[in-house]
Amino acid sequence: MKWKVTRLYITSLIGLIMFILIVQFFAFSYLVFTYNRGGMDNPESLVLAFQKEIKVENGSISITNKGKKFLQEHGAWLQVLNHNSDEIFQMYKPKNTPNHYTPSDLILRYKYDIRDYTTFVGKLDKNTQVDSYIVAFPSNQVLRKFVYLNFNNLSSFYPYGILILIGVTVVCILLFAYIVARYMSKPVVMIIEHINKLKQGQYKQVPEEKGIYAEVYTNLNQLSHQLEDISVQRKRLDMMRAEWIINISHDLKTPLSSIKGYSEVIGNREYKITAQEMYQYAEVIQNKSVYIEKMIDDLKLTYQLKNTLLPIHKTTVDIVNLTREIIIEFLNMPHYENRIIEFECLQEEIIIKADQGLIQRAIVNLLNNALIHTDHKTLIQVCIKQTIGYTIVTIEDNGEGINKSDLPHIFDRYFRGTNTDPKSGSGLGMAIVKEIIVAHGGEIAVESIEGNGTKITFQLPIKN
Repeated sequence: MKWKVTRLYITSLIGLIMFILIVQFFAFSYLVFTYNRGGMDNPESLVLAFQKEIKVENGSISITNKGKKFLQEHGAWLQVLNHNSDEIFQMYKPKNTPNHYTPSDLILRYKYDIRDYTTFVGKLDKNTQVDSYIVAFPSNQVLRKFVYLNFNNLSSFYPYGILILIGVTVVCILLFAYIVARYMSKPVVMIIEHINKLKQGQYKQVPEEKGIYAEVYTNLNQLSHQLEDISVQRKRLDMMRAEWIINISHDLKTPLSSIKGYSEVIGNREYKITAQEMYQYAEVIQNKSVYIEKMIDDLKLTYQLKNTLLPIHKTTVDIVNLTREIIIEFLNMPHYENRIIEFECLQEEIIIKADQGLIQRAIVNLLNNALIHTDHKTLIQVCIKQTIGYTIVTIEDNGEGINKSDLPHIFDRYFRGTNTDPKSGSGLGMAIVKEIIVAHGGEIAVESIEGNGTKITFQLPIKN
């Protein structure tokens, strides 16, 4: 981009200089014209050299073959004159051409075209019989014009002519600068207007991507597209956040209502409750408090992971044993004791460098997600394998699968799937999983076809 603009200005400068020089040349030539007589190829030089082709021997005049050929090729004719300007020899002379010339006749013939012929006069040196000769060319082949140089006009040129040239130069520069400025400023104005539209949230594309600013136009169009995508994502995120706030408020209100209700019963002396009932009420209050605490922890953890504020303490972790223990804990829960979870790993242990607490949280969230969104008939398979440099963990089920429209947003914060409304949760579980995996230098992906189950795979580097 920089070199394109530089080349344009250099080319413009060269063009300006050449344009000014050409204008000044014609202006100067109009006032002061110089005529160059040099060179052997002009007719006058050829005529002067023609004396070599005229042979005078014992009073007889002849023309060499070369001279005859010259006259024939140019359609010219020749007259040889003595000291009295009388014709003593001719060749190819037209009719009605005089045989005698006065000095004024010769001057007029040399100065003006006579009878469609341009006349040149030459003089034979060191010859007592022959004085001069005339060679005439057809006017359609050779044309001669005289230019008069008036020194009075030349001297008067300097005070006024120089001012004229300076004025012409200034006008040319201003005109050229205006044209270049228009050419250069038009796309710049378009770019500025487009940037102002971007500032106002109008993401219209630049229609043409050409010229030296083609790269700028392309980048502006790409920026417009990216900003438009960001705007759409922001609006979607705002909608999801608003919906999430409504849901989380409802999820918090329900346990808080239970806590408030049971605490009022326990604290009101008018109610006669047994020790067993008090124990049950206290257990409900404790469970609801744990639920609220977990939800707040999820919010805090998401914020810390997203902003890299959570310190990651990496230790040596056997991910095979860790996953096996998590599965056993789930199956020991009363409401999951009849669920089917298969675990597969060909190695007894696979050691990775990771924060055990965070990796455990990620696996727990994934398994919990698979369990709460499927029924008791669903088979959940957990597989761990090791490849070159990576450990790959797969959690797959044959449940209902994920809606196609929900699939791209599974790892978004505040997102709750269309088939998860009745379920409890903060909507942050899968986002937390992704942030944990990414924080460990890994990757995570989800595959699902509605009606054919879901497969979530994440990989972690063995040495990180």
